[in-house]
Amino acid sequence: MIRLILYFFLLFPSTLLAETLIIQSTTSTRDSGLYKYLLPNYPDYSNLKIKVIAVGTGQAIVNARNCDGDILIVHDKEKEVEFLDNGYGIKRHDLMYNDFVIIGPTEDSLNIQNSSSASEVFSKIYKGKHLFISRSDSSGTHSAEMRLWSDTKVNPRRHSGDWYIETGQGMGPSLNIAISLNGYVFTDRSSWLRFNNKKSHSILYENPEELRNNYGMILVNPERCPNNNYSAARKLYEWLSSTDAANLIQNYKLSGSQVFYIK
Repeated sequence: MIRLILYFFLLFPSTLLAETLIIQSTTSTRDSGLYKYLLPNYPDYSNLKIKVIAVGTGQAIVNARNCDGDILIVHDKEKEVEFLDNGYGIKRHDLMYNDFVIIGPTEDSLNIQNSSSASEVFSKIYKGKHLFISRSDSSGTHSAEMRLWSDTKVNPRRHSGDWYIETGQGMGPSLNIAISLNGYVFTDRSSWLRFNNKKSHSILYENPEELRNNYGMILVNPERCPNNNYSAARKLYEWLSSTDAANLIQNYKLSGSQVFYIK
């Protein structure tokens, strides 16, 4: 057994010596393929085992607060600021942005495409009692959706199980349910670009300025989490905040379309 371990060490020394670093992330950045494209360009990538845990923004923040993460990448500014104010993070960087879109049946029986605002779209769905699929999972996407419902003065959860369907699932499963039930759904653009099961659905409403989706990156406070890998996390955080990383993010495309933008 000892000889086998030594033999493995000689063949793959970096595997045994590599430090582990955990990124707590929203699912949309992972599902977009960004990390697989971006992280291997990090100069110290071969000496570091980077583990990405992708969950909804709310859960990612809880995990980082429990010290199960060195860097946090999410998209809910209000919760991010609260995380910092409570001392769980030491600094935040505006990493990138894209936008949210509203997906529905292409025939557009509600005339969604001629709406003047996202809240008008939601009002049309509510008044027509058309099926709307919500993640309802405390994700950043769900928080943005609920702000739009608030603008319409509608509490959709009063209609849960009727025309308002709460999945408690991630974006991929929620999109699948919306397609199968011929319903409407609110999603980030990168998830829709990556999604293959579009069938007869398409983007019915988009307004990049109104539905801007900002992603923030936070370095977890080592005083709160002394057992975390702060040294490696700080170096990766600084690189992800650099012009080199920004140019890579800016050039990332799916099906020929740019996915994320830099401020």
